[in-house]
Amino acid sequence: MDYIDIIKSKLLLSDIVGKKVRLTKSGDNFVGLCPFHNEKTPSFFVSNTRGSYHCFGCSAHGDVFEFISQTEGLSFKEALERLASVAGVELPKNLNITKESDKLFSTLNLAANWFAQKNQGVIDYLKQRKISPEIIDKFKIGYAPSSGLKEYLNSSGIEDKILTDVGLINKNSRDYFYDRLIFPIHNITGKVIGFGGRALSSEQQPKYLNSPESQLFKKRENLYGLNLALSEIRKKQHIFVVEGYMDVIALHQAGISNTVAPLGTAISAEQIKNLWRFAKEISICMDGDSAGRRAATRVAEFALPILEPGYTLKFVTLPSDKDPYDICNELEYKKEDVLSALDRSAELHSEYLWHHIVNSSLQSYENLAPEKYSILEHKFMEYVNAIGNSSIRRYYRDYFYNKASELRRSFKKQIFNSKIRATKGEYLRSKSPELIEAEQNQAIILRIVIEFPEILHHPIFFEQFSHFEFTNAKMKKLQQHIIDVANNGSELNKEALLREFEQSNNIETVGFIFEKTSVLSSQLNERKSSEIVWNNIVLRKELNVLQEEKTKARLGGNFDLEERLIEQIRQIEDSIQEMQMEFIQK
Repeated sequence: MDYIDIIKSKLLLSDIVGKKVRLTKSGDNFVGLCPFHNEKTPSFFVSNTRGSYHCFGCSAHGDVFEFISQTEGLSFKEALERLASVAGVELPKNLNITKESDKLFSTLNLAANWFAQKNQGVIDYLKQRKISPEIIDKFKIGYAPSSGLKEYLNSSGIEDKILTDVGLINKNSRDYFYDRLIFPIHNITGKVIGFGGRALSSEQQPKYLNSPESQLFKKRENLYGLNLALSEIRKKQHIFVVEGYMDVIALHQAGISNTVAPLGTAISAEQIKNLWRFAKEISICMDGDSAGRRAATRVAEFALPILEPGYTLKFVTLPSDKDPYDICNELEYKKEDVLSALDRSAELHSEYLWHHIVNSSLQSYENLAPEKYSILEHKFMEYVNAIGNSSIRRYYRDYFYNKASELRRSFKKQIFNSKIRATKGEYLRSKSPELIEAEQNQAIILRIVIEFPEILHHPIFFEQFSHFEFTNAKMKKLQQHIIDVANNGSELNKEALLREFEQSNNIETVGFIFEKTSVLSSQLNERKSSEIVWNNIVLRKELNVLQEEKTKARLGGNFDLEERLIEQIRQIEDSIQEMQMEFIQK
């Protein structure tokens, strides 16, 4: 294994330099006073993206190993050992810093080029999968024929022992990969460390075959595509983790290059922590089948102890028969369309866990007995207690309790709706006032103003009406006409208002509004119940806004704001519930 690259991938240069130099963020870089010469104006720049530092005053430059060597007077090997300890990388006792690894890398690079030259055998297959020539070249996708690699590398002076060490031949001295589509696997610095091979026929098993573990190839220490994704990851501060190599390739072809995949194994907690070094947001996007969903749930569960404020984990749940490649293919690799599809299917970590708890613990909502609530609480408290960070633990606990309370209220609303079905007519059988669609709400608000124009004498009602958003053009025109009448000091009563509408050719829109709200006539003809309906609509609009703000606060790690918003939401929900009960009793 190239331990130098592993150590570099686990460390941020600014963290190491920052222990000796006071650094200030400057765009994508950091700047401070040079530790190698006396200066009053900072000219010492540190780049995490390039993994190097440079002083424009004295020309000192280098990487993290050079920095430790120069500032602490250590040899390269001593610096390597020091930084391995900091990064948590265990070096072998017999580690020999020689050119042996260069020979191994050179061998793998030769093999990658040989496979790429043979890819004419799979070009038709790749075209059928709609993979572009540019992407084939970018990922150096190749083909392993039935034989020939060993002979080629032997003729280049490479011994069988080296080929065995890097997993290119098996114990019988035959090519390890044959008749397979080949995906070279690179480490974070872009060096080939192994290969993934995909079967080209259903008879060939296994479907996917990776290089065996070797000195260079460690599945759990590398991710497919990270070398090509790193720049965009740091720029976007967001990473998509998908399941397979073709998923990575398809998303790159769609222009979504901040995408990586594990190497034939489930992604680990350690890999999640390492990815958070590069970006603050990770989206787990497994296949939509049952195996993919189980894998995503395992990630959600093992991530609990490593959650930290400011670092976000999201989950994209795809349809049961789809994977990211399918989504890209169906949407013709159009970047914005693919991103929109993934975003629509995304949930925050807490939301994903809650839906998993409900789906796995409750088979039916018809009879939510206390015993079922206790199962629910037991499960989410298991998750809460697994969270390592005390602040996040508190907010997850509150979130789960709030969701459980919402579920209880939902069950109560079933009773509420059954009472409505018996007393309030056909329309409310499927919808109570808080669930009326946007245009229906607009028609109801206008109907109430037409029935009781004097309501606009009250400043609060007038302000709410003035700012109410109307998406229907004719209703918006009617809204503006009513506002003009009120502002002109004209008489506000139903008969006068209807005359105004007739004279201004708005009477047809009025007829449309009365027809659209006819099922609520008995409620909207009475002032008190009309005000209840009005307030219900306004409060629900405010509730939707607060819910969006709460989500943004949690995404941004602003947990104090989220807590305040949760309290406001709770108060509004209580007010709505009181109005519903008052509505039932009327």
